[in-house]
Amino acid sequence: MEILAISGSVRKNSYNTALLNAIVKLSPSHINVTLCESIGDVPSFNPELSDADIPESVCTLISKIRESDGLIFSCPEYAHGVPGVFKNFLDWLVASDCIILKPVVVMTVSTSGLGGVRSFSSLVQILSAMNSNVVIDGSLCVPYAKLKFNENLDLVDQITMKAIDVSLLALARTVN
Repeated sequence: MEILAISGSVRKNSYNTALLNAIVKLSPSHINVTLCESIGDVPSFNPELSDADIPESVCTLISKIRESDGLIFSCPEYAHGVPGVFKNFLDWLVASDCIILKPVVVMTVSTSGLGGVRSFSSLVQILSAMNSNVVIDGSLCVPYAKLKFNENLDLVDQITMKAIDVSLLALARTVN
């Protein structure tokens, strides 16, 4: 099973990217999770471009999504919603059918106890409007990131590791 994990953050030391790195390391042998960190390379969405003019970085991401069996999005919260760079990425996908009915797990990591809830809800609504198959029972909010990751951004929290197992199993059930 091929799963593509995409971080909604372009920060070098992002907890959301760190969570996805942990998922790559913790995934069982029958689930291959590949981290894609290139959404920062996606130019601003322009609905007036023809299919022949879509930028190569967008075409590459769409191709990777098509080739995957499922997706994991881990996205921080900015201004009570999804970061602009990630929303821009999703806007490019609207004109494509690559995400329609694709199983998607939504995750968010925050440094506070309630942070990320709004971006989580916002992302679920956006993906539902795009007709993706949001796997709610596999989705995950990770609060208090500074207690869950060490200074090297390695996941050290056992409960979060178990939650990742549950999340991957839910995604695998939906894919199959």
